[in-house]
Amino acid sequence: MKWPSSVEGVLREIRSDNLSGATQLAERGARLLLWYLKRETKGDLQEGIKLLGKALVDAQPAMAPMLNLVNSLFLTIEALEDPLKIKREGIKTIEEFLDALAEGTEKIRDYALPLLEGKKTILTHSYSSTVLRVLGNARGAEVICPEGRPLYEGLKTAKELAKRGIKVKLMVDFAAISRVNECNLVMVGADSVTPDGVVNKIGTYGIALVAKDNNIPLYVLTGKEKFLPWSFYQALRIEKKDPREVTQENIPNVAVENFYFDLTPLRLITGVVTQEGIIPAEGVLEALKKVKISRWLTEP
Repeated sequence: MKWPSSVEGVLREIRSDNLSGATQLAERGARLLLWYLKRETKGDLQEGIKLLGKALVDAQPAMAPMLNLVNSLFLTIEALEDPLKIKREGIKTIEEFLDALAEGTEKIRDYALPLLEGKKTILTHSYSSTVLRVLGNARGAEVICPEGRPLYEGLKTAKELAKRGIKVKLMVDFAAISRVNECNLVMVGADSVTPDGVVNKIGTYGIALVAKDNNIPLYVLTGKEKFLPWSFYQALRIEKKDPREVTQENIPNVAVENFYFDLTPLRLITGVVTQEGIIPAEGVLEALKKVKISRWLTEP
């Protein structure tokens, strides 16, 4: 489908955005869907929303909140025919999704703050606005931040924490892995929580292995909107990114790989802190089974 230039422009921005978090991207997707629902008056509104929703999912296939946003909207309107009802109920669903995102971050923070008690050294990885809200309260503790190549999200986290008066150690990625055994706590965000594990910044898996080996608790802070049941997870793609972000050189016989994400098995995770409380790793699968899926997302 050929979109208006304003819609195509937002889709292009979302598709090429390598710096914003999964929740921020979902918020932008939600606002685009709201704009479309409020303004679209011609043609088949239901079909237009269906195509736009799928375009948003395709724009960021590793981001669970976008998929759950679209799924919620599709579940609401897939059985409706009246354009006015589609508009009214669709707008209501999206606004409720945005409200839940805003409120969820505060609830996650409240559940996670007690985990900081008595902790002197905490390691985080990459950039998560939710984790930042929690670690901004880690007075008296030191936070270790791997730099997060190739886009240096860890550097961004270090700067933000330093502004809040938190003592930070910034180091190269593999150096941070060798320091995990000196920590009392590992706290990270997530792009997706799946039946096989947590999708987060590349390197999280290695950190989790060392944490498990040293009996250091590792908590994932994320909203339930990032939970992906099996049928969604099957479509999840961890894509290779531009190799030029790693090196600009063309080196004979050298293939450059650039993955932003990896998958950390649930067995390495102590718990997932959500807006509904802390879910132990063994409880994640049960939570995923409760997610209802729109037929529009399962059909070709």
